[in-house]
Amino acid sequence: MRTLALSALSLIVSSVILSMLVPSATGQEKATANQAASPAEQLKKSLETWQDLKAKCGGNYSYSTGFQSWAGFGNSTEIVVRDNKVVERKYMEFNRNLPLAGEPGKEPKLPGESWTETDKQLGSHKKGAPPKTLDDLYADAQKVVATKLSPQQRLYVMFDKQGLLQSCFYVDTRISDDAPKTGVSIGNVQLQLPNK
Repeated sequence: MRTLALSALSLIVSSVILSMLVPSATGQEKATANQAASPAEQLKKSLETWQDLKAKCGGNYSYSTGFQSWAGFGNSTEIVVRDNKVVERKYMEFNRNLPLAGEPGKEPKLPGESWTETDKQLGSHKKGAPPKTLDDLYADAQKVVATKLSPQQRLYVMFDKQGLLQSCFYVDTRISDDAPKTGVSIGNVQLQLPNK
């Protein structure tokens, strides 16, 4: 039973991280269809889409972001927003190469640090993505597309199937493994649409 729980937990963590790091086929198709538009124009159109969706959900949504190394370790941060304000931040570290901890018959624990912040605690931990709204991330992305890149840097701009910003960052192409990203990378935007 413990083996089954460990396998299921490992599968969930892998799925979450993959959804954060790998753009959907639909997102890639949209990127291909919009290649004629500049990254700044694509971002502007996506921001308009976000403004419409934000009005529909009343500024209530969540998103995740994270990092996973080719070596199997990484982290994930979930940001929860209500009425256009960050109200919660959850952080979790993981390592596929370390065994899960815990007592037999109880829920296994992931190795590494994990915590949840709310209210006045928001931003009190140094680790994790900063507590930003999607509006803040769009503003960050606009700065990224306005940056003059060197020949060794490459810009990546991608959108999800809704047309929302998924990635807007640049990397140094001289670094092959775990190249640091400068910019924005978002996964799993979940809008809290009102019940009709």
